[in-house]
Amino acid sequence: MANEEELFEIELESVERNFGPDLGDTSYDVAFDCTRGATLIHITVSLDADAVTTTEIIPFAMSELNRAFAALAGQTKAWRIEPGQGLRPAGQ
Repeated sequence: MANEEELFEIELESVERNFGPDLGDTSYDVAFDCTRGATLIHITVSLDADAVTTTEIIPFAMSELNRAFAALAGQTKAWRIEPGQGLRPAGQ
């Protein structure tokens, strides 16, 4: 488990239902704010309203948030700079 400094505080910001032009094609937009120190991430997860019941909106959105961050972590893994690892050659 990550230590306390590495954990994000994740807050549910909002849940909005969107209707298409003919009051069909509806979706739920679930917004989360994730903060850790000076880092702030605002992410919105969209769910097909026909695919979830009202009691499933938040759990499904949390699951999609997890999938998004897992994919993002994998995609950006090569970008990681380890503590103490500099980008400049030694001695500069």
